[in-house]
Amino acid sequence: KQWYQRRVRVQASNGDPSHKICLFGPQYCYPHQFQLLLKEKFFKLPDDCFKIQDTAGNTFFQVSNPIATLRSKHVLKDVYGNDICKIKKKLWAFRYTWHMLAGENLEERRVTMAFRHFALHKKCYVYVYEPPYPHEDAPTETGHLKPLIMMKSSVFGFDIKIYDGENQDVLYAHMSKDAFRDILLSHGDDSYCLTIEPGVDVAFMTALALMWDYAISDMQKNN
Repeated sequence: KQWYQRRVRVQASNGDPSHKICLFGPQYCYPHQFQLLLKEKFFKLPDDCFKIQDTAGNTFFQVSNPIATLRSKHVLKDVYGNDICKIKKKLWAFRYTWHMLAGENLEERRVTMAFRHFALHKKCYVYVYEPPYPHEDAPTETGHLKPLIMMKSSVFGFDIKIYDGENQDVLYAHMSKDAFRDILLSHGDDSYCLTIEPGVDVAFMTALALMWDYAISDMQKNN
């Protein structure tokens, strides 16, 4: 199982050692640090609910919510509208849990994000599955896996680090929340700057950032 976790880091990026972690393909791994701006739209349309742009203002990814159901579902697409992955909340879970689905018809569970609650911050564990991938509705089994990635917020939740599950000094990405919009405007539409380290899958980090935002928003609504 540990071998598979290493394979995600290396083999999934075609064996290129410059790719630290790659889930959706080497086309999303850049040799330099990369920044994206993520802004949830106040007036949301089913096929356009989150604005994701590079620092030049160009649309980089799209996010759609084709079916508004109890089990929140969102689809991350590339700039041409091709599906990359689906993000879905798990119902009736002991802890807040979200799944990332890809493959044929976006039905293969590739990643599970499970939250843990601490007194001063929020933290989640990110598990990556090995093939054959479980179906999206299969029982959630992570006991045989070690978390490949961890995410942890600052005390006030404005900074979130995405780092290696075995070594917290290995940083993959960093999310900075727009505190001005969050505190003063209070529109309920979040805005982040996502900084991804060289050789790290930009699509994967973006999907994790979206999962974190959806999960935190859902916690706040239910508390």
